[in-house]
Amino acid sequence: MTFSIAGYCAETGAVGVAVATYSLACGARSRAVAGAGAVMSQGFASYVIPDEAMRLLREGLSAPEAMARLKAWDPDFDWRQVSLVDAKGNAVGHTGTHPRAWSGQLNGRDCVACGNVLAGPQVVAAMVGAFEAAAGQQLGERLLRALEAARAAGGQVGPTGPVTERSAALKVALGESFPVRDLRVDFSPSAIVALREVHDEYEKMAPFYEQRWKDPAANPPQDVYVASLQSR
Repeated sequence: MTFSIAGYCAETGAVGVAVATYSLACGARSRAVAGAGAVMSQGFASYVIPDEAMRLLREGLSAPEAMARLKAWDPDFDWRQVSLVDAKGNAVGHTGTHPRAWSGQLNGRDCVACGNVLAGPQVVAAMVGAFEAAAGQQLGERLLRALEAARAAGGQVGPTGPVTERSAALKVALGESFPVRDLRVDFSPSAIVALREVHDEYEKMAPFYEQRWKDPAANPPQDVYVASLQSR
């Protein structure tokens, strides 16, 4: 019961991934590395696939080449679902034969959306459509809008009807060896709503956090910065 989207920003070179699921702490199974790419492992998720995917992308393999290597490397690959994008915008998804219906993926411009135990293919189509429609926005915003569109299109559906998303995550990497956005909701009855709240609040603080590590001498006290936001 998961849907995710991996995407690339052609304007900035940023890569990222966003995911929501009934499972807890889904951010642990996603990665975003500048100059390499972004990945999400779901379905019968593997905790080692994300690191292996990043290793392959760092070696210079494209997303399709890395996916082929993962298939050969993981004996249980037919149980997996994977969203993968590289630093050049090549995006590829994988859905094995064992994830429960409805399961599948859809490519769009600079993105790939994957999902399992969904209301239907309209859910991944909504993710791609929202991502493409938000061209010109920051990558994190585009990825988050894709999650919101997936939920609105029916999201996850179990045997008795719709199933809420209990965790969600957003990771974006740009110009650093670590994600410049690494936002997670590990448990919430409304995880996508909670992730939106975290994202919007973090965006207000992002300039402060960037200056704090790049130019600490010029950085004001955090409470002073917050007060300046409230006075605007």
